[in-house]
Amino acid sequence: MYSLSDYLWMIADEARASAYATALRTVIAPGDRVLEVGAGFGFFSVVAARAGAAHVDAVDANPAIHLGARVAAVNGCADRIQFHHCNIADLILPQRADVLLIDVRGPTPFGSRSLEILIDARARLLRPGGRIIGRADRVIVAPARTPAVFRREVVAAHGREGLNLEPVERIVFDSPLRCTIAPGDLISDGQCWVAVDYRSVTSTDATGSLAWRLERGHTLDGFAVWFEADLAEGIGFSTRPGGAVSAYKQMFIPLRRPVAIGDGDRLRLELTARQVRESYVWSWRAWLSAEGSELEALVADQNSLAEVVLDPAAIPLTTGSASPSKGPRATALQALLSRIDGQRTIADLAAVLADDAPGLFATTRSAHDFVTTWILRLRQLETGET
Repeated sequence: MYSLSDYLWMIADEARASAYATALRTVIAPGDRVLEVGAGFGFFSVVAARAGAAHVDAVDANPAIHLGARVAAVNGCADRIQFHHCNIADLILPQRADVLLIDVRGPTPFGSRSLEILIDARARLLRPGGRIIGRADRVIVAPARTPAVFRREVVAAHGREGLNLEPVERIVFDSPLRCTIAPGDLISDGQCWVAVDYRSVTSTDATGSLAWRLERGHTLDGFAVWFEADLAEGIGFSTRPGGAVSAYKQMFIPLRRPVAIGDGDRLRLELTARQVRESYVWSWRAWLSAEGSELEALVADQNSLAEVVLDPAAIPLTTGSASPSKGPRATALQALLSRIDGQRTIADLAAVLADDAPGLFATTRSAHDFVTTWILRLRQLETGET
């Protein structure tokens, strides 16, 4: 979950912040109703109000949203912005928005439930024909060398203190990494892998193929990924390596083994991103063929499934046919939930649990900690916090 410093850091990214502000001033018409998803403390909601919006609904599961009313007040538009501390999936509006402002992506549009959130908000909360900021992203991929951060934070751990870390490295080298990639890390130009039109997208998955003819000999270590954003007509930005936008960084898709590239070799990549619950599984296959040859050699066949499922024992617990059982803590939680009635205090609840389960709670204090932990967790579940 973002901290206040994270929000300020993103706002301090001038290229990103000015692009979104310009898009808002361009798209919003006087009297429009605007919905901002992932509003933080309402920076862009205030910009929208100043741009002429009659009403803005700002929603975020982050507690930073509680600062929004104060930010709006000191900027003279508190009467036109309503702040909602909840999960967007739980938000119900009396009137649909004319403009949807949403930026819940990371280095690509494919992360956590970002596309799922957008698709749901567009369907339920935006009027037919309403406008979306941003409108579309083009996801760009380029063959690359290993970025400095990957060498420093991953490769340099190999053999440290004489230990063999192969079981860990196998998973890491099958896991895309959000990091800064330098322009000099690219060994060929970027190409568009997929285009995501937020006005019409219905699938949270993506797949596509790319091919390059490499003019000079290189060593291929993986692929760099970034995006080009279309916010509104003629307004956008790129997160390309070395560009002005820094808030998103890029993504590096590593190969387990480097691949030597000869002059004129043809490189082909098949790349897929599929949503699995709250994560994405990436898969990538790459082939290399020498200049003038039709014979392709498979040089990479990888996926990030192991990163998503580090605990194999958890897999059967999530299937539809699973029959979960209760342990002592689950029993205590059930007892706690049955006693929450808006009348009993935390101290009352803790005392009862300590009496009911002395083997689980050695002291009233430990029962108190159990109760407060779950009260706070239930609050997070109600508001959509993670």
